[in-house]
Order: sequence, then C-alpha cells, then structure tokens
Amino acid sequence: MNITTIIIRSASGLVYIALIVGAIMRGGMSFSVVFSLLATFSLFEYHTLANKLDGVKTLPWLGALGGIIAFLPFYFNTVSLPIAISVYLLFIFSFGITEIFRKTLNPINNTVYSIFGQIYVVLPFTLMANLFYINPYLLLAVFVIIWTNDTFAYLIGSLIGKHKLFPRISPNKSWEGFFGGIIGALAVVFVFNQFSGHTITPNFTLTHWMVFALIIVGFGTLGDLFESLLKRTIGVKDSGNIMPGHGGLLDRLDSVIFAIIPAYIFVVITL
Repeated sequence: MNITTIIIRSASGLVYIALIVGAIMRGGMSFSVVFSLLATFSLFEYHTLANKLDGVKTLPWLGALGGIIAFLPFYFNTVSLPIAISVYLLFIFSFGITEIFRKTLNPINNTVYSIFGQIYVVLPFTLMANLFYINPYLLLAVFVIIWTNDTFAYLIGSLIGKHKLFPRISPNKSWEGFFGGIIGALAVVFVFNQFSGHTITPNFTLTHWMVFALIIVGFGTLGDLFESLLKRTIGVKDSGNIMPGHGGLLDRLDSVIFAIIPAYIFVVITL
C-alpha cells in the first residue's frame, strides 16, 4: 500500500467517522438526514450487488426509497407509528406489484431479493434510530466498539495471526485477531465506564458494558463474515466505491448492521 493510498484511505475514513459522530452528537434533523441517506445508499449498493447474480433484476431506485420511507416518523413528529408502518408495508408490497408490470425472467427472485434488502438494511437502521432516541451515547458506543474491535483485530491479526477464523469466507481473518478485537473492545468500554458511564448511562454497570461489548463484537464479526459471503458469492471485492480506499458503505456498516439488533434488545431489557 503506497503513501497516496494510505492518505486517501485515512482521509475518507476520517470523513466517515466525523459524519457518524457529528450526526449522533447534533441529533435532530441532522441525525435523521444522515442516517436515512446512509440507509438509502446502502440499499442502492445492496441492489447493485444482487443484480450481478443470474436471474435477479431488482429496481435499485425503488429499493433505495425504503431508506427514506422508513425514516418518515423521525423526519416528521406528526406522523404516527401506525401510519408509518402502514405506509412502509404498502411500500414492501410495491416490490410484488411492480413485477406484475415488468417483463422479467424471474419475478419471484426479484421480489424476494428486494424484500430481503429491506430486512438486511432498513430494519437495523430503524433500530439505530430507536436506540438513538433511547440514549444517543449508546448508539455512539456501538460504533466506537465496532471501530475499536476492527482496529485491534487488524493490528493483532497482522502481527501474530496464524490460525484462520473462517478461511472459506474470509481468509485474512484470524482467531488471534478476533480475540485481539475483543480485548480492544473491552478496554474501550472500561474507559466508558470509568469516565462517563455513570452520568451518561447510569443504569449501565461495568458488567453491562462488558456484555454489551461482547454482544457487539460477536454479532459484528458475523455481520462482517456474512457480507464477505455475499461478495464472494457474487464475485466482487467491495460492495461499492463511494468511500475511496475503503470500498462501499456496506463494507463499513456490515458489522453494525448485524450487531445493532441484539445490542438494541440488550439495552431494552437492561434499561
């Protein structure tokens, strides 16, 4: 990796981190706009990937609309939850309705892949939004734990990684890197607990933070592996090219997408 690539990769990574942290800390419309756009572009990437498979021809622009429609209650406080759910369900049915008028070889494939895209991307993003409204610092913690885990896993794996974690899907990942990531994640939540945990998240003890981190690391790793499986099945290296030096948004959000669901459940049960 040459110096130019490192600079580009670092710059785009810093912009991404600043965007996430800024949106969460500012809240309000800033959060809704940024996260709905992240969901929209992630959906577009997903559909672009799916359409590389034989017998699949979804409508990326239609699928991407889910990222906006799902965030309607967060844009407009006057939109009630039942109305928002009804509108979104009608949108889900539109995948099947459009196939009535399209002349494609396998309309069932198109419909199933389109609906799965909503489950894979939109559901986690709506849970991110809900976790934000419960406690924005917990959502920020999810991202920080993922970023710390990724950094430590890469560093430890590069230095001493010998035993492959899942060579069939992701040959570069090692068990040493996996446990290194866990150590990093536990270290960062220890810092959270020591310096801000009791004031920002009063119901979270150190034990809660540690369980929270382990859940995020475990399911985040599965999310990373699942996205690697998708890319390997399709035959591509990256999910997109929106982030120079990093690939696509799904390449950066795959761990969060899987981790947010059990993390959200844990928070709801705990608080």
